[in-house]
Amino acid sequence: MNRLILFSAFASLLLASCNKKDDFTFHTDLAIDSRFIILDAPADTTKIVVYSDHAWTMENMDSAPWITVLKGSGTGTAYGIVKVAANTTNFARASTLLFKSGSKTDTLKLGQRGIIAPTLNIVATSLSSTAAGGPVSTAVTTNLPFNVMSVIYTYDANGTNWISNPAITNNMLTFTVDLNTAAIARSGKIFLSYSDILGTVVTDSLQINQAKQ
Repeated sequence: MNRLILFSAFASLLLASCNKKDDFTFHTDLAIDSRFIILDAPADTTKIVVYSDHAWTMENMDSAPWITVLKGSGTGTAYGIVKVAANTTNFARASTLLFKSGSKTDTLKLGQRGIIAPTLNIVATSLSSTAAGGPVSTAVTTNLPFNVMSVIYTYDANGTNWISNPAITNNMLTFTVDLNTAAIARSGKIFLSYSDILGTVVTDSLQINQAKQ
């Protein structure tokens, strides 16, 4: 009798376990385990988990020459596998992988860092200019060309647009300060910034104080 009771209890636990497992089975037409994968500059291979109850495919959507799809299809939950060539340029790069299953689509952004990390440092925090204005320069440390930077100016209440012609040459930031014809000093600020395709941001600023006439 005791043996029968124990067997019945075991059978009930086993049935409950099976039902619990079925309750937590993941069903979907299409899903992926990442939205953005960032790899370092050397050549590399990465896997993406694809969830699907059906057959699926993965494509190099932008036909990026540095991405090779090693495994671009499957059925059910499985890995998609891609290989990236070494990034020998200074700058990061990114492209899109497209996943399809029936009428469902999804995308993943695949990025790769460049061989350098972007840096930007204006040595001085502020500079002074006479009322006469003219060319002004200060040292800057950066591995970025000036033409990829964003430049923003801010001014106090005593005048606008009196700072112009910024440039970086031979590790020197140069710009021009206009003549101050007012009987009051003024100040402004230059903000330099760079944001790469992977979202890395570097920024620095310089305040310019100009004497009154």
